[in-house]
Amino acid sequence: MDDCDQIQAKKYDAHPIVRQIIDRDCHVAEPYLAVVRHVISKLKDGYQTFRELPKPERRRFIEQCLDVHRANRAEYEAVMWPRYSSPELPEP
Repeated sequence: MDDCDQIQAKKYDAHPIVRQIIDRDCHVAEPYLAVVRHVISKLKDGYQTFRELPKPERRRFIEQCLDVHRANRAEYEAVMWPRYSSPELPEP
């Protein structure tokens, strides 16, 4: 399994609502912080809901947001620059 396959697998392990929000609203060129903020803002009570989560759940939530955003970036690069079989992704 190459890097792109691993990235895609992490995307589909993320919560479906997180995937839906990021796929629908976030462009691949947006910075990671903007994506996380946007997804948090879409929660029922926004930041308050996020703060009420236990710390491990908050960390997992943020990691899922980043995984989905990275996977979308990899898909974008694979389409825009097809000469590369495995696009390199920037480190967070």
